[in-house]
Amino acid sequence: MAEKKHREFTLRKFVYNDKYLIFISIVAAIIIWVGTSMNLSPETTKTITVPVAINFDDTAADQLGLKCYGDETIDVEVTVSCKKYLARDISADNIDVSLQTNVVTTNGFIDVPIIVDTDSSDYTVQSYFPTTYHAYFDVEESRVMDINVNYSSTNYAKDGYVMGTPLLSETSVTLSGPKSYMSTVVDLVADVDIEGGLTATKTIDLDVKPIDAYGNTVDFIKVSGKADVISLTIPILKQTTLDVTASLTNKPTGLTDDITISYSVNKVNAGVLEEANIKSANIGTIDYSQLSVGENVFTFNVEKLESIVILDDISEITATVTVPDTYTTKTVNINSNNVTVSNVPTGYNYSLEGLSSTTLTLVGTEADLEKLSSSNISLVIDMSSVTTDNIKLGVNSYSAEAAIEGSNTCWVYGSYSVNVNLYE
Repeated sequence: MAEKKHREFTLRKFVYNDKYLIFISIVAAIIIWVGTSMNLSPETTKTITVPVAINFDDTAADQLGLKCYGDETIDVEVTVSCKKYLARDISADNIDVSLQTNVVTTNGFIDVPIIVDTDSSDYTVQSYFPTTYHAYFDVEESRVMDINVNYSSTNYAKDGYVMGTPLLSETSVTLSGPKSYMSTVVDLVADVDIEGGLTATKTIDLDVKPIDAYGNTVDFIKVSGKADVISLTIPILKQTTLDVTASLTNKPTGLTDDITISYSVNKVNAGVLEEANIKSANIGTIDYSQLSVGENVFTFNVEKLESIVILDDISEITATVTVPDTYTTKTVNINSNNVTVSNVPTGYNYSLEGLSSTTLTLVGTEADLEKLSSSNISLVIDMSSVTTDNIKLGVNSYSAEAAIEGSNTCWVYGSYSVNVNLYE
């Protein structure tokens, strides 16, 4: 009984227990110190940069068709007053900055008020800058314009080299901007000012600028192409002298080289890609189906040859192909039995409706031609290029490839076609 009484807790024991009193005193002191520090903490100021995205979607301006032409984002410097112990924790995320968008109801330059939310118990907004957002508002207009390039020189090539025709990555682009400013645009230009003495092709990025009648750049105009950057390639070609050549194709495999070619110009001064190792100026291709007995004259435009620029003052070169009189011609009759149609589109049928010619001309030596007749001739129509996207039902004319079976020294002169009725 005495032991139970000894364990009972009484307020008197608690008050006169030194350990309890020391613990309570420490806790109370801490609470009082913290409360006093917070209440008596000195005031301080802090300037915070708040980024603001400019957006006029779903506003009066948007409904009126007015677009904003100005900075897409701005930084607002907000100065707040707060207790010193709170300053460290206040950031841009705690401050609400917006635009008073309802003031934009007409076109022109407008100062849109900036609003900073001051509803906070932790800080007071003392000041902020800027206080307005300055921009131009107008209805948007767009149009396509060609690019005009202004060159600082007529030749950027080193001696012994020649500059080819510069090539734009895009010759025309889309301009868009406020209607009132778009109306002042008269030209779209890009200036090229690079050092000369080039020995290799050079590609540069262009700064394309819309200008007005006075040559001033027009503000607020956006230039949009297919790519992010519009570039200019300046070809640099090595000057050299080249022999003129032409190619003969579809030569019968058994023919000797007794067919000759002569040219109106045998050599030309030209600019070529140095790394291409070009040895001759090939002016074009001549098919044996274009050759008959005697002189066959072909004229080629040489102003735009692949990898070659003719520097001489000539735009055309003629090639004369001579088939000697040891050759002769023979005419044979042909009909639909000589025609073969291949690669007919799946699901379709055809019928032959007539030939462009019922006779065909063969070229060769007299001895070789005596061995040939219409049974050696075939006209092949390849319809592999006909797809479901470009198919044309009904009667259409198709080119036919003429061939001779049983001879490797003769060829067919001329071109031939066949009318084919294509149906489902």
